Amino acid sequence: MKLLAYLTESFIATFGITRPRPEQERLVNIVIGGFLLAFGIVVLGLMSFLVFQISFNGHGR
Repeated sequence: MKLLAYLTESFIATFGITRPRPEQERLVNIVIGGFLLAFGIVVLGLMSFLVFQISFNGHGR
């Protein structure tokens, strides 16, 4: 949960959006932090897949 809170805090500070009310913080951490974490995992997975395809299918030789 601390990772999601950190991602959410970074997002809020970077884009300057309005901070959530204290009773909404947990929901916001799950929604925004979860989206950012999922997006990062997808990007890393896609990069890994592309490197794997280039390395082992002979396209880089």
